[in-house]
Amino acid sequence: MKLAFGVHLSTHGLYDYGAFLKTAVLADSLGYDYITIGDHIFVVPERAGGNPDRPYKLDSYTTLTALATQTTRAKLGTRVSPLPFYNPTRLAKMLTTVDIISGGRVILGAGAGAGDGRSPENNEFFRSGIGWFTPEERIGRMRESIDVMLRLWSEDRTSFKGKYYSIPDMPFWPKPVQKPHPPIWFGGSGDRLLSTCAKYGVGIFPFPNASLDALRDLNDRLKKAEEKQGRRSHAMLTPSLVYPDGIGTASSQWPEKVEELANVGASVVMIDLSHRAVPPAEAQEFLKNFAQVFPKFKE
Repeated sequence: MKLAFGVHLSTHGLYDYGAFLKTAVLADSLGYDYITIGDHIFVVPERAGGNPDRPYKLDSYTTLTALATQTTRAKLGTRVSPLPFYNPTRLAKMLTTVDIISGGRVILGAGAGAGDGRSPENNEFFRSGIGWFTPEERIGRMRESIDVMLRLWSEDRTSFKGKYYSIPDMPFWPKPVQKPHPPIWFGGSGDRLLSTCAKYGVGIFPFPNASLDALRDLNDRLKKAEEKQGRRSHAMLTPSLVYPDGIGTASSQWPEKVEELANVGASVVMIDLSHRAVPPAEAQEFLKNFAQVFPKFKE
């Protein structure tokens, strides 16, 4: 039942850079194994602390780069980056840079992009001028992006001709610190995404506060996808509990909550501080208290 623990933090609402940095550095010092942030241009009004007139949101990879210089142990990444939003060559360079600056601690949280294409007011693809793609095309672009990045990270020069991306003789240096490449997590639960995770992923992020039944089902479907591809290892199930409603405020409940997740196959338990308007001081006090749960599950 040995587990790792992480925290998903806000870079919006109540969390300007100073509040975010103080909370993240504290999490690193307390022994949290992963620190992730969302990857968005703006947040919709109903999200924690969001101002509908001024949808505040820091850029994810710039923020992770800064955080890499202020932390020493936690893995750092996004949950998750919508890969069709990015040019894969540029994203590979950004991830490599964070990996070098952090000393080999970056992870890629990968997704195909979520949102309702019929509601452009809440859709970053529309608002950014990229346009919107069908689910099939978004999955296709995500997979092709990963193929491009894996080749850039391993080859001296890369030429790639795919359905969506064409890379003519691209030199790519320096390489990431982590070999053969930074680990890839996926976010979501659809069958096509699970198939992609079975091929490329070391872990999967279910939706926050997923029920135990939903987690069992997700884990079973992921195992079947891995068996179909002949994979012997199992990607890490990485569920998250939102504070305060998902994990609760009574510390006496926390070990049981964590044990329930371990019993359905979790390898990493994330605490999500991004979905509710939790004041930074309260979040920091919670992180200190919750870290007292670690010894029972890390030994």
